Amino acid sequence: MVIMNLREEIAKDLISEGKYSNGDVTFEVDENGVRMIFYKKENLPTNLLTGLSEDELSRFNPSEINVNGFISDDIEIVNDDKRLFSLKSKGNIEKCVDDLLKCCYKVQTVYDKEASHITRMFGSYILISKKDDELKAIYSTPPPIKYCPLMFNLLKEIGGNVAEKLLMSLKDGRQEDSQKNMIDLINNVVIKGGGFDDNRPLNSCERNVAFGASEIMSDAMERGKIDAAVIVSNNLGTVITTSPVTTQGVVKRMSGLFYTTPSPELVEEAFKEGVIPVFPFTGKIDQVEGVKQAIKMGYKNISVSVAANDNKYLKQISELEQGDVKIHKFGLCATGINNETAEIMGENADIVWSCASKLVREIIAPKAMAQVGIKIPVYILTKNGWKLVKPRINQIDECLNLDKINLNTGDDMPIIYNKNDGLEMMKFEELDKSCIDCPRPCI
Repeated sequence: MVIMNLREEIAKDLISEGKYSNGDVTFEVDENGVRMIFYKKENLPTNLLTGLSEDELSRFNPSEINVNGFISDDIEIVNDDKRLFSLKSKGNIEKCVDDLLKCCYKVQTVYDKEASHITRMFGSYILISKKDDELKAIYSTPPPIKYCPLMFNLLKEIGGNVAEKLLMSLKDGRQEDSQKNMIDLINNVVIKGGGFDDNRPLNSCERNVAFGASEIMSDAMERGKIDAAVIVSNNLGTVITTSPVTTQGVVKRMSGLFYTTPSPELVEEAFKEGVIPVFPFTGKIDQVEGVKQAIKMGYKNISVSVAANDNKYLKQISELEQGDVKIHKFGLCATGINNETAEIMGENADIVWSCASKLVREIIAPKAMAQVGIKIPVYILTKNGWKLVKPRINQIDECLNLDKINLNTGDDMPIIYNKNDGLEMMKFEELDKSCIDCPRPCI
C-alpha cells in the first residue's frame, strides 16, 4: 500500500511538473523514460561515540549497496559512487516509477537487516545495532550526568532492578559500571519495552511529560496553532506529522535520537497513518530538510524540534521563514552543547529545554520571557513560543488564568510550575535558587 501511495504521488508530480523529490530520491522525466538519483545512507557519526575508533565504528556502518543486484533489464545504471547512485528506466511514467521504486525498497531492506541507531540518556550516547534479526545495545559513552529527576522518576516506574543498578552506579560515580548498566537498561527496558519495535502503534496519544516537546506540539496542533510538526522518530528518522495523535504517538517516551535506520514495516504504517517520513529509504535525521519538505507540501505554521549541537542549524531554519510561513523552533537535548550552539539557540529558538546544560542556564535563561517547570526549566523566548505553550498549560490546569500573566525578562519573569496536582505561577524573584532536585552536574 505504501508503494502505491508513494507511486501515485511521484507519478502525479512527474506528469504535471516533470520532477519529484523527497529527502532520499529525485525522479525526473528523461528522454524515453525516467531518471532517478538515490542518495545513500550516511555512515554513523564519528563525533558522538567517543571511545570507539573509526575502525570499530565502521563495523556498524550501513551495508554497501550492490545496485546490479536490484535492477531489471529495463533499468540502466547511469552512476554509482559512495554517495549516490543514478538509474534510468525506459517506458511510460507509471512503469518507470514502479521499476525504480522496487529498487528503492530493496535498498531499504538491505539497510534494515543490519540496522543501527544512536540514542541518548543521562548525556550518554548509546549505539544500538541489529545482527541476525536481534537488536542490541552494544556501546555507551561514559554518562556525564549523575542525576536527572525526569529520568529518575521514569526509570523507577518502568525499569525495575535494571534501572536501580544504573541509578546507583550513576550516583556513586562508577563510570565503567554505569556504561555497562546503561547498555543493560537499553536492552532490557527500552528495546524489550518496544521502543524500536517494527509494529509499534504511531497513533498513541499518551502524554508522558508535563511540558515535553511532543506534548506541547500535540496540544498546540489540537488548538489550531500549528498545522505540521517536523520531529524525529525511531526507525523513521525525520518525519512530518499533521495530527495531534501521531505528533505524540511517533515519539512516545523517546529520550533522544541521533541516528536511525528505517523499518520497512513501520515506514508503511507511517504512510497509512498520515505520517510523512522525509527519508523513507534511509531514515536520515535532517530537520532543515524536513522543514523544507513541509513548506513544499504547503504548510504555513510549522513546529520543528532540533537536538543537542544540531541546534546550530536553527539559524538555517529561521532563514526558511518567508512570506506567510511561520516556523516555531524547539531546542532540545541541550546537555553538553557548546558556546556557539547556545548563542544560536538564544537568537533563534522559540522554546528551549535546559536539560543539564550549564550554558543554557547562563546564556539563554536571561533572555527568557517565561518559564515552565522548575527542576528542568523550559524557557520561552518569544511570544510565538508562549502561544504554543498556552494550550498545554490549559490542558493541565484550565483554572490558571493566563490572561493575567505578563511576559517579562529578569526578576519579573513568570514561572509556571506544578503544585498540588495543578499549576501555580510566581515571579523569578520568588524562586528558591537552591534546587536540590535538579539535574547534576550541569555541563
